[in-house]
Amino acid sequence: MECAAIMTTNPPTVRETDSVATAAAKLIAEKHLALPVVDAEGRYVGMFGTDDLMRLVVPRVAIAGNVDANLRFVGDNPAALTDRFKDLKQQQVGAVADKNAIVLAPDTPQIEAFRIFCRSRTSLAVVDPKTRKLAGLVSYWDVMGAITAGA
Repeated sequence: MECAAIMTTNPPTVRETDSVATAAAKLIAEKHLALPVVDAEGRYVGMFGTDDLMRLVVPRVAIAGNVDANLRFVGDNPAALTDRFKDLKQQQVGAVADKNAIVLAPDTPQIEAFRIFCRSRTSLAVVDPKTRKLAGLVSYWDVMGAITAGA
């Protein structure tokens, strides 16, 4: 089977011209790990997710050389992180989207999507390779549904 069979069509997206604040609000309100970023014509630009938001808020020096963030600079008050978000929230999400995120084609075999999920653990955009238009999104829920449907 192909990814087109399990993808969510017409998934929620953010526009590349939306602010980081708008994208963050959508991630939080709709409880998504990541959302596709598209241009005005619906062409795929990249992904923006919770990991991207955290990378923006946590200073690079806090995670340099270590996978886990060193948040000692925050102490007991997360106001430093809130202040960093205030400083960047008006940036356009297209400027900070992950343009190197892995994408699937509608005809990508489902097993390949499963393999990618084992490595990346985030939603995957399904993009028409000819037009670069977003065709859909494969989420954890889509993959888990496909795995458990035949059980």
